[in-house]
Amino acid sequence: MSARIRLYNTLSRTIEPLETRESGKIGLYVCGMTVYDYCHIGHARAMMAFDFVVRHLRQRGYDVTFVRNHTDVDDKIIARAKERGLDPLALSATFVHALEEDLAALGILPPTRAPRVSEHIPDILELIARLIAKGNAYRADNGDVYFAVESYPAYGHLSGKKLDDLRAGERVAVDSAKRNPADFALWKAATGDPAEPTWDSPWGRGRPGWHIECSAMARHYLGDTFDIHGGGIDLVFPHHENEIAQSECGTGHGPYARYWMHNGHLTLPRPDEDGADDEKMSKSLGNVIRIRDILQEVPAEALRLYFAETQYRSPLPYAADGLVRALGALDRIYSAKETALEVARATPTPVAELGDPAKELYALAIGFPAAFNDAMDDDFNTAQALAALFELVRAVNRFGNDKKARTKGALAMVPVIAAFDLAANVLGIAAMEPQAFFDEVKQKRLAAAGKSLADIEARILARTAARAAKDWAEADRLRAEFDAEGIVVMDNPTGCSWRMRIE
Repeated sequence: MSARIRLYNTLSRTIEPLETRESGKIGLYVCGMTVYDYCHIGHARAMMAFDFVVRHLRQRGYDVTFVRNHTDVDDKIIARAKERGLDPLALSATFVHALEEDLAALGILPPTRAPRVSEHIPDILELIARLIAKGNAYRADNGDVYFAVESYPAYGHLSGKKLDDLRAGERVAVDSAKRNPADFALWKAATGDPAEPTWDSPWGRGRPGWHIECSAMARHYLGDTFDIHGGGIDLVFPHHENEIAQSECGTGHGPYARYWMHNGHLTLPRPDEDGADDEKMSKSLGNVIRIRDILQEVPAEALRLYFAETQYRSPLPYAADGLVRALGALDRIYSAKETALEVARATPTPVAELGDPAKELYALAIGFPAAFNDAMDDDFNTAQALAALFELVRAVNRFGNDKKARTKGALAMVPVIAAFDLAANVLGIAAMEPQAFFDEVKQKRLAAAGKSLADIEARILARTAARAAKDWAEADRLRAEFDAEGIVVMDNPTGCSWRMRIE
């Protein structure tokens, strides 16, 4: 089973075959969000990358235990809670709930476990105690507990950084309490601020540092060692580097994770610049587009397709016109799916009797699972998987132009519909009924343009009445009016229907 999937391992900097610790099972840990505000589409890109991974692994038959944490104890959360006069854990709980709503709206599958830091303080204390007992950590004069990076000779092997090259002021905080500037906090002594959440510990009251939380929670749910650890590319150093050091020293087992996967960032051009120095979308930079806001404008699957067009490891520059193009591509997919479902109700005739377009489509659909899975097996190459889907869509359109095939081609549609189902299961694309998709596009595009659905429907009825009365001038006037508003009117024997034109 494992030999067919290959993935890029940040640890080795090579593409490797996936060989799991236990046959048919995968333990996957992905660093989640620090929840002090609504999440943005940069977060969505990261979480969707691993949604594609989990969906494909399960489709390939793996039993995946997927753990993605919530950081609900953090300096940023405390600062935001103080601004609003709220309890930090209450604030983070509110935004955990908001995040879960947003991810459900995006069609991102929930993890097997979604632990919070505040729920795992005993695990964190136990791991810190192990590190102190082994001489890998120490309590400083200021009451903080630090990991001693010099006690772990392999420090830096994930990021490629050398300990000797790390100097105070270079991504490591200057702190006179540390023995080495690169040492990092495992436990932060309480400051006395009544707004700060703290817990009792053998080293005094305080709260956990950032890095220790993931090691403790991964160990709790996946054991001392597991298969895959994931997160954003910005986490390679210092977060993931520190996780490895403290976990392997604390447990005495390694490797902490066999494979390390990192997604590229969603970036935005800097204002008034050519985009050469695009910047990461970040709450701290204030350049965010919230998930729930973008979903007011387009269906979730448009964002899924936009993300899937770029392989997960590559940076993805965000552009609003790119999202509109993705919506247009999604419209073509759903139009093809609509054709397939319509023809599936037609007369079942042997494909060999239907002509070349039908035979071409049938052969392509039969081969689709292999082409799609080959792409996804190759380091989860969603862009190549989409290319296979669009090849199928074009073949459906050619098939649909053949009147005989449309009226007798039910048998040819069996593997086509199965192909759409595969894309839906793995990419979360083309998962809706076509009419539901077209209706959602209408509602969201009209709302974004400030137009009324009731007004459109009333004018459609007026045009239908004009055609029935053979008032062709009025019917043509209304059609031109609709066309100017980006509305496509489609006449049929019983009246007419309409869709939004996507440009």
